[in-house]
Amino acid sequence: MARGTIRPPFGLPAVQRTTNRRKRMSIFHRSILVFLALLVTVTAFAQGLTTGTLIGTATSEGNPLPGVSVTASSSKLQGTRSTTTGDGGGFVFPALPPGDYTVTFELSGMQKIEKKVTIAVAQTSRADADLKVAAVSEALIVTAAAPPAVETVEIATNFTRDEINQLPTGRTIDDVTRLAPGVNEAGPNNQIVISGANSYDNLFLVDGVIVNENLRGQPNPLYIEDAIQETTVLSGGISAEFGRFTGGVVSTITKSGGNDFSGSIRDSLTNPNWTEKSAFTAQVDPIDDVNSSYEGTFGGRIIRDRLWFFAAGRYTKSDLSRQTTLTNIPYVFGSEDKRFEAKFTGQITPKHSLVGAYINSKDIRENNVSGGRVVDLRSLAPFNRPRTLFSFNYNGILTDKLLLEGQLSRMNDKFTNGAETRDLIDGTLLVDDDAGVRGWSPTFCGSPCPAKQRNNRGWLAKGSYFLSTRSAGNHSLSSGVEEFRQLRNENNFQSGSDFRIHGNFVFVNGQEFFTVTPDNGQIEWDPVPALSQTSDFGTRSLFVNDRWDFTKHWSFNAGARYDKASGEDQAGHKTVDDSAISPRLAATYDLRGDGRQRFGATYGKYVSKVDQGPADNTATAGRYASYYWDYKGPIINPTGTPTSQLVPMPELIRQVFNWFNSVGGTNNTALLNSVFIPGVTTRFDHSLKAPSMTEMTVGYAMQFGKGYMRVDAIHRDWTDFYVVRRSLATGKATGPDGDLFDQGVIENASAGLSREYQGLQLQGNYRFAPALLLGGNYTWSKLRGNVEGEQPSFATTFTDFHNYPEYTDFEQNHPVGYLGPDMRHRTNIWLSYDHDLGFGRMNLTLLERYHSALSYSAVATIDVRKTSSNGPANGVVNPGYEVPPSSVTYYFSKRGAFRVDDITSTDLGINYYAPAFHGARFFVEADVLNLFSEEGIEDPDFVNKTVLTRRNNSSTARCLQSDGTTRCLAFNPFTDKPVEGVHYRKSTAFGQPTSELAYQTPRTYRISIGLKF
Repeated sequence: MARGTIRPPFGLPAVQRTTNRRKRMSIFHRSILVFLALLVTVTAFAQGLTTGTLIGTATSEGNPLPGVSVTASSSKLQGTRSTTTGDGGGFVFPALPPGDYTVTFELSGMQKIEKKVTIAVAQTSRADADLKVAAVSEALIVTAAAPPAVETVEIATNFTRDEINQLPTGRTIDDVTRLAPGVNEAGPNNQIVISGANSYDNLFLVDGVIVNENLRGQPNPLYIEDAIQETTVLSGGISAEFGRFTGGVVSTITKSGGNDFSGSIRDSLTNPNWTEKSAFTAQVDPIDDVNSSYEGTFGGRIIRDRLWFFAAGRYTKSDLSRQTTLTNIPYVFGSEDKRFEAKFTGQITPKHSLVGAYINSKDIRENNVSGGRVVDLRSLAPFNRPRTLFSFNYNGILTDKLLLEGQLSRMNDKFTNGAETRDLIDGTLLVDDDAGVRGWSPTFCGSPCPAKQRNNRGWLAKGSYFLSTRSAGNHSLSSGVEEFRQLRNENNFQSGSDFRIHGNFVFVNGQEFFTVTPDNGQIEWDPVPALSQTSDFGTRSLFVNDRWDFTKHWSFNAGARYDKASGEDQAGHKTVDDSAISPRLAATYDLRGDGRQRFGATYGKYVSKVDQGPADNTATAGRYASYYWDYKGPIINPTGTPTSQLVPMPELIRQVFNWFNSVGGTNNTALLNSVFIPGVTTRFDHSLKAPSMTEMTVGYAMQFGKGYMRVDAIHRDWTDFYVVRRSLATGKATGPDGDLFDQGVIENASAGLSREYQGLQLQGNYRFAPALLLGGNYTWSKLRGNVEGEQPSFATTFTDFHNYPEYTDFEQNHPVGYLGPDMRHRTNIWLSYDHDLGFGRMNLTLLERYHSALSYSAVATIDVRKTSSNGPANGVVNPGYEVPPSSVTYYFSKRGAFRVDDITSTDLGINYYAPAFHGARFFVEADVLNLFSEEGIEDPDFVNKTVLTRRNNSSTARCLQSDGTTRCLAFNPFTDKPVEGVHYRKSTAFGQPTSELAYQTPRTYRISIGLKF
């Protein structure tokens, strides 16, 4: 099959790039890896991707007691699991489905003990028993087993379905994750940040399968809320079983059915008019339209204790009030979301089980905004995104001590969004960089262009073994191999016509106009040289782990992970071929040996995956090139033009292109100010590496009475950032038309770059009475450095610290300070009260949220070229670049010098559950968010951060000099210190909200009604 021919791995389009011999070698290598995995499973303790682990020790008068029969039973488990304690009195049950368990300890002549314990996904629970000689036949039932958060060395927080239903919060994976310590939503576009990492660098799992979207790393909505059984958030001290991330792990499992039939029907009601208006004075009135989100679940048995089924569906059709930025034009954003899930859990034999799951999602939107904030309705576009997820999981108990696990998965993700025309006039995007808005045409290219695909596939094989000895304690060992691959077929057209015009919007009498001048105008052309052949970036991993319970006081955890990364870009060129080892070490000291007080410490290195954006940057297929020309034609719509003489948008675009074509169009080289051509303006000198992070934690956990408390201190430091290094030493390259360009090198760097997180994460709960529970968490943290790593309009961004050093190597280009997601304090505290009404049960839950203000900076671009009309007289003389940079970044304040507001909100959940009638129970769950209607500016992405310089918006950048009309002066950042009012000026609206989205959510009402049976 020739190069470029499409083949379907796992049903997905990809490129046939290998010969048959390479295919055979790939299969051979996989077989060897699986064989080695089976060989090294001489030990195994590790939390399964969809399961938890139960460990424990049986003693008599403090001495290890071998030969005790231990049985675990639960409604979540098909049949029961039994084992016998070893010479050291220890036992382990790996791969238990999460749920509530009864653990029974029995030995002839000894008193029988039953212990209640909860198994949480991706965590370890403990059940110890001290057996006494039986005087009479009786059972001792113990219900005070330590919660998983006390036992586990990982910084972990678990939320069950019932807890989330009672809390006045959303039920999505994002909503649940935000309740955990170490988490905030301060990433671009309110994306989740865990323990200081970039928001794209977390791992989201649903039933053990990765559901991250390939580019920005956010969880795809491949689940149904009512089908979720529980979610665990890991924010530090994470075992070697998990890799390809430097943030945290969020593991969600869905229901599996059971021996008894059960299900639910729910209608969640919302209305834009049930949300009060914010303090933003230009906010339009919301529409008054009740939206329903229907969910249904049903599960049960096909064969008791052998074959279970579970199915769920969701249908949502909603209309929401939206408005454009700056112009505040109201419109209705419509969405339709259909999801279906099916799962079968079966025992092939009593010791071998298989789980198969499938979910389908179709997301259709009208009047969608993509790529940035828009000022008009013409920029809205349709959006269509179908997704599917398949997975198969296998568990096999070979002996009481040896367990094997396997998993296969694939995810398909396909979508279209953007302009519906390729016309030069109607498809050209107008961009105002100063105001951060765009208009006239949608960003990207929709149905006229090929659909974008971001798919993944993976497999895993793991073995677990338990060894219990008198002299060396208990060893729970695990090892495994896995492969995960991301495939991307994305022809990234940036607009309908491939052109953009940069200037400034002018708003007159409710109409939008655009102004282009020789001072600030630019023409951008973003052609896609060739269609994508599908990139394929993957990681093969080997992990080993040993949990050693040495004595009743000391336990240790030693693990390591080996990741081998490789990949080819969308043109079929290999850009990644690298490997890394990640050690994970932990020690725990049990103060009294009873599991109620534990001190712990961990050290670990975490290696991310190689991100598709940087690794695909030089691809000559799928990616777009970018050319920027200075506009030097006549001023169009200058300041002061009478309204009747303002040139409308279509004519303005036509005039700009008439001038552009008159000077040579895309063949013009004299006016080029910036060029990016994949494979020409950048190159790889060696394989790209994955960024990495080192972490140290120390913690203390305590169980007391009917509650627990845990506190962990965590320190993280990142290295190997993605950079573009461009200097005279990196040389030049010849473009497709024979023109010379300055060539940069894409690589990893750490020198002079930093990202550092320090945090204190506290969590706990206490049940004062059977009906009254207090719970919550608190996080103190600092995130400092000079690497942001991502932006709202981009996924992964390069750091330009090493780019054109003659123009950028000054302190205020890359100052160290508080990064965007820095949040000093964050608290979630809830109080839940149950009351029996006689005709049902009422639950009231208060949730108090607080977080300190997020930061932003006074930053703009300046021109430092001596020869430029916007540059200083003592500026930089071109040392020999073909196209020196026309703009460089300058921080006019310290990084993170400005803050929005501290935010507090009190939310109330009112829940009613009627008495069961013929097995069905009616329920009502109502929430009032922001009960006291507190108002605060929360999101700095939606505040004005405009700083005027001579370069940006130069025709109107007036500084406060004596005549009040003089333009801001240029300055040399290497020798001059800028003066506010002379060299730059913050906008008069600096720090003020530009949208209602800047404010915290106003008081909002919502309600769900349904049946559970």
